[in-house]
Amino acid sequence: MRKRLKDSLWLQLIAFTALIMFLLLAAYTVTDSYSSRMLRDRTIDLNEKILLQVEGKMEDFHDTLNHVATAMAYAPTTYDYFTMDPVARVMASEDLSEIFSNTVLLESDIAGIYLYDTSLNQIAAMGKAANNPDFVTLLKKKMEFGDIFYLNQAGVPFYTVYFPVYDLNNRKYGIQIGMCVMMMRTDNLSGLLEDSQTTENTQVYLLDGNDQIIASRGNDGLEELARSMMRSTDGYYVKVRSVRMDGWKVVSRIPESEMNSSTENGKKFVTTAYVLAFALLILLVWFCYKRFVGPLHRVDLFIQGIVYRPEERMEIGREDEIGTVVQSLNHMLDKQQKMNQEIRESQKKMYEAEIAKKQLQVLAYRNQINPHFLYNTFECICSMALYYEVEDIAEITMALSKVFRFAIKGDNIVSVEEEVSYIREYAKIIDYRFMGKIDVDIEMDEAVKEKRVIKLMLQPLVENAVFHGLEQKMEDGEVNVSIHMEGESHMMFVVEDNGCGIEPAKLVWMRDNLDSKPTGQKGIGVANIYQRLKLFYGDDVVFRIESRLGVGTKITIIIPEEVEERGGENVQDLSGR
Repeated sequence: MRKRLKDSLWLQLIAFTALIMFLLLAAYTVTDSYSSRMLRDRTIDLNEKILLQVEGKMEDFHDTLNHVATAMAYAPTTYDYFTMDPVARVMASEDLSEIFSNTVLLESDIAGIYLYDTSLNQIAAMGKAANNPDFVTLLKKKMEFGDIFYLNQAGVPFYTVYFPVYDLNNRKYGIQIGMCVMMMRTDNLSGLLEDSQTTENTQVYLLDGNDQIIASRGNDGLEELARSMMRSTDGYYVKVRSVRMDGWKVVSRIPESEMNSSTENGKKFVTTAYVLAFALLILLVWFCYKRFVGPLHRVDLFIQGIVYRPEERMEIGREDEIGTVVQSLNHMLDKQQKMNQEIRESQKKMYEAEIAKKQLQVLAYRNQINPHFLYNTFECICSMALYYEVEDIAEITMALSKVFRFAIKGDNIVSVEEEVSYIREYAKIIDYRFMGKIDVDIEMDEAVKEKRVIKLMLQPLVENAVFHGLEQKMEDGEVNVSIHMEGESHMMFVVEDNGCGIEPAKLVWMRDNLDSKPTGQKGIGVANIYQRLKLFYGDDVVFRIESRLGVGTKITIIIPEEVEERGGENVQDLSGR
């Protein structure tokens, strides 16, 4: 059985080898007949690959220039320069010049850098043509490459790169604050066409949008390429490929006389290649037998004997794919053995798990009793305080009891009036806690009282304002809560304090991470509230955070007046309860 199987594999390998030899002979005959055509196609294919490489170099150059422009335009000094008054710009000009100089050091092709406001007024400049803004006629909305132009009679060509600058605090709305323009030299672009000639006399051109020659290889002195020269003729094979730079393109012109010049050399090469292929094929057959046929047969026999010898493992002493298969097979057998052991152990633990389940049920019943005990205790304390005429203790105890009742109540949807009542009770506790230092003022339109909202939407924001914004202040502070209709179908909720404010870096981080799902059991935060609002209202939610150090923080929420209770279980999870 084993010998017959090995012979079968070996005969299959021999038959396959004979077939390959026959196909090689047939292929050689066809190749010899059509070698000229094949060499021409090879030349065209090589030219295509070279043009792809040139395109890749142009894309890398585009990306590099984009990174340089981004680093320069959004540097704090440059970014602030767009919004400064003239006096402040004079004070910042030295720092701006340093940034421009560092940018030129990073990218030596830059001959001039200019800043424009949204009205195309030049507000800063460095380098050539600082007083010649004629090349800037339109405020660009994205990074664009311009056509080449000449500054003087010397005939030195330049091109422009336009880079828009947007308000980082309003990226979502695409508010543009200005534009950076870089004047670029063209002399270094020739390096991008290096090694781009497929044959000795191949002509390669880099053209702008007006077909003017920016850089070239094998050029015969032309400054502009005619349309007729960008089409294949009897004399030239022409390939045109667009690049990333807004209308720029690369044109390759290969003389037809060079397409078939190496036919004889090609035939000798093909003949040698086929002889080597035959020799390599014989070596391949021997190698396959030694490395694959024999080891695979051993693996097959081992698999057949697993049923009778489950404890046995195979050793092959190889680190290639066959060795990996053997290791995986051994690992699978070990894992199966371990899994059988775990099944036996799990059966042993099932009884223990059932007992634990019943204990948890008893504990859950006890936890249902505890809140009632807590409410009764609060009422007892309140009654004792009233008896002894300690009205402050009675009032704060009653407020705390109402806060607990509202927070623990299972409803996800409440009226605006209920939410406000909850905040008022919480405000009483804050008033006693900080001895009247912090005032919580609530303004609510009558039209919104009966509207329905998600529970615990505003109180966490008031709590954040108190403990993160006002507690650190030496003087008195206040939290203003405003609720009113926004249009005919939406409600606006504003929580504003005059606390210490939020640092700009932390404010940016908070805005960027609103969509991050809250983790852990650390209560309700700003991101938590936003997530709950998204669950109920979808994308029809406006959530804005505004803050200034030393001035205060303002959070604005705009939601529809109608709410459907969807994702209730997920809301409970996000609430941290």
